[in-house]
Amino acid sequence: MTMHTRAVGALLVASTLLAAVAARADFQAALGEYKAGHYDAARAQFLALAEVGDCSSQFNLGAMALAGQGQPKDSGSGVGWLQAAAGNGCERLVGNKLAGLTAKLSTEESRSAAAIVARYGREALQAQGVVYPDFSCSRTRSAQVLESPVPEDPRDAGGRAQSALVITELTIGADGLARDPEVLLAVPERGFAAAAVEAWLNSRFAPATRDGRAVESRLQAKFLFGAGASLPNTDAFRQALPAANSGDPAAGYLVGLAGSVDSSLGVPSARAGQLLLASARDGNPQAQYWLGSQLRTASACPGRGDGTVWLRHAADGGSAAAQLLRATDLLHGGPADAQAAEARTLLGRAASSDSFYVRKHVAALLAASPTDAVRDPGTALAVAMKLSAGEIQSDPQMFESGRGGLRGQWRLSQRGRATARRDREGEEAGVEHAPDGRTPRRLSQWQAVARGLVRRAGRPLTALRPTADPAARAGRG
Repeated sequence: MTMHTRAVGALLVASTLLAAVAARADFQAALGEYKAGHYDAARAQFLALAEVGDCSSQFNLGAMALAGQGQPKDSGSGVGWLQAAAGNGCERLVGNKLAGLTAKLSTEESRSAAAIVARYGREALQAQGVVYPDFSCSRTRSAQVLESPVPEDPRDAGGRAQSALVITELTIGADGLARDPEVLLAVPERGFAAAAVEAWLNSRFAPATRDGRAVESRLQAKFLFGAGASLPNTDAFRQALPAANSGDPAAGYLVGLAGSVDSSLGVPSARAGQLLLASARDGNPQAQYWLGSQLRTASACPGRGDGTVWLRHAADGGSAAAQLLRATDLLHGGPADAQAAEARTLLGRAASSDSFYVRKHVAALLAASPTDAVRDPGTALAVAMKLSAGEIQSDPQMFESGRGGLRGQWRLSQRGRATARRDREGEEAGVEHAPDGRTPRRLSQWQAVARGLVRRAGRPLTALRPTADPAARAGRG
């Protein structure tokens, strides 16, 4: 068994993926709608692709606007889309007619063209992290492993050691302790993730530093199981490598992510970045979520995009982790009714996920959100029950989620409603009333802090950053 860590850095900075490469499956679907005369549907699909930098789709939107297909003729928008397409890599497709079209625009039409370029042009997309996303931060030194236990290699039914890869992302606190693990990739999917998560949670780290101060950070960590195992020799990667090189988005995500943390695969960092970006632009929701979440982490440094575009596409494509993060964004800072309703819908979709990370945070938010339209103790309890029956049982936060669901269920009962107000007041002081309405009991420090923050900020546990008890962790690992 081998292990490796990598901070999220400038993986894609050196990527030379051309913007002119159309997202194959989605682009062909949009083109099919266009050829069938379904202009509204084609326009909507081309627009989604244009948002992630596909210049062929931007060109088609320009041509449709100029021809009045699916909308009234609009020379300003048409020219704007052609200008954006040319800037994003489709100069040859646009040809030499752009200057003449631009010269004929009125002042109002020129403003419309400029608005398109300001949102979808190369500089705008780069600022959003859509093209050449940059995760680096020169002020930050990444966290490093100091010590980690070596988990036993799980065995198959015949007692033979198996080879497997698990890539996890963890929060490393300023105290050097790991928490909030998220499994990004496990091959095979079951049987190994729990051992990897438990090992990392029992590890100790030198925390990341920014400007000389210890800071919290996210760190990608890899465990390769199997005595003498090497990633290139596993069946999964022997099959995935040619598929990734042929443009398969799912294989591209697998090889790109694995290559970003394991040099033995023989995939250079620049190529790994290309594969991840190409997979995201081809509609793979896992790759889209990965890009969006890494950009969100890097946005603490000035001048970085926050990943919103990628996260929205990932959520629409079915990524439960992206749905959770989008819901968190919508609920931050006192949401309007429409935002709360959208967040509740996203959480309802994410609740069906089999990811322990997503289940943990969805259960916590549905149980303790300060927004009435979002709270759903019944669903929170159901998710928490699935969580408790899952493979991973070593994450302390998952048990807080389960207790939150149980408390929420009781509070919405007929008897619980009468004491809910007193509970809310008591939580501020770290006191909880028992179900008999009379006997107070002391909450743990983490429970009091976490529930108070959830109530005020409307954020799940990802944003709470609980401080681990050093005494409780001293004897582990």
